[in-house]
Amino acid sequence: KMAQGITGGLVPAYATLAANIFAIGAAFRFLQSAADFRILTQGQAEYATRTGQSLSIMTRQLQAATDGQLAFADAAQSVAIGTAAGRSIKQINELGVVAKNASLMLGRDLTDSFNRLVRGAVKAEPELLDELGIILRLETASEKYAISIGKTKDQLNIFEKSQAVLNEVLTQSEEKYGAVGDAVPVNQFNKLIATFIDLKDKAMEFITPIAEVLAGFFTENIKSAVAVLAIFASTLLKSVLPAFDELSAKIDNSRIGKFAAGIGDSFGSMKGSAA
Repeated sequence: KMAQGITGGLVPAYATLAANIFAIGAAFRFLQSAADFRILTQGQAEYATRTGQSLSIMTRQLQAATDGQLAFADAAQSVAIGTAAGRSIKQINELGVVAKNASLMLGRDLTDSFNRLVRGAVKAEPELLDELGIILRLETASEKYAISIGKTKDQLNIFEKSQAVLNEVLTQSEEKYGAVGDAVPVNQFNKLIATFIDLKDKAMEFITPIAEVLAGFFTENIKSAVAVLAIFASTLLKSVLPAFDELSAKIDNSRIGKFAAGIGDSFGSMKGSAA
């Protein structure tokens, strides 16, 4: 009964504390993600102004290549990586189609498959491609590409070597997964999730500026931030402390409490006799 009393007091208190901490952490991560999305879209706009290339349009094209299963933010990051590495939008979209077909054939998450393909093809990291059944041998890829452009392997420059890797990845992918095409329907829940993520990011565009102003204020005024944290902490403690008070009362009224009190009285008597 005593154990049940302790459990009955501690569990609700712990649950209340954990729920509040989780909610605060989730809200912080949510706002942080929204701020990242704002930076992403503004960066795309700035890139278009400087280069004339619209990363936003390229991102939409990539989403279409994956049949709408990639959220805008994920697609935009991959477009940025591919573009920085000198890849054309056609090649990036081809990787998107490959990722879609591979995920259908292997039953894998499309976003993970696509990220592996992009990083494996751009950074020439064979270990990322192994799980997709693509065995990349850098020497072989370089030799094949060199022959196709009338050079030897040793004559290839850095860009041509990276192009050789991409060609090898696309060639193997087409051989392994090209037949899948539209034969297997995509997971509609993936499309639904991607749509909801995009809607969330769009909705947060109105809240993010206010949140970032507050974040900037607290960054510059650390004492104010500490004061706000103290208010949160005191609120949490007030919700938890009644449970501990109740638990303490139960212990005092229990056999354990009476036994401990009896031992204390006995020691008091012994000290009085010795004196």
